[in-house]
Amino acid sequence: MKSVKAVLWAILTVVLLLFLFQNRDALLSQTTLELTVFGPLQFRSTPIPLYALILGSLLLGAVVAALYCGLGNIKLHQSVRSLRRQNDSLQTELKSLRNLPITEEEVPASLPAESPGGEPAEAAEETDSGKTEVMDG
Repeated sequence: MKSVKAVLWAILTVVLLLFLFQNRDALLSQTTLELTVFGPLQFRSTPIPLYALILGSLLLGAVVAALYCGLGNIKLHQSVRSLRRQNDSLQTELKSLRNLPITEEEVPASLPAESPGGEPAEAAEETDSGKTEVMDG
């Protein structure tokens, strides 16, 4: 994979050098930038070579992209930090719960379990016990 990558970079470099040498005169030509906001309000730059304009635009774009990604990374780091704190507190809570002694006391259920017929388990037990009494008697 490294050799394929090296070959692709070499081809790209050769193509770029060919482009630069063939367009040398156009890239070295002086360019003046203008900005007209409202009528008499005009801004005009000093003549600069076209290659400087292209390189400056690329660098400005790289800086803006780096700032954008950097701000996103800062938000992600803050999120990761808070999630790690939450995970640590949950881990300590889990360890403390694991260290509780096992007792024989009955734990009360919050809601009675339902039997398959849709009745609460206690009512199902009462009806089952009534049926057995009738059958025995």
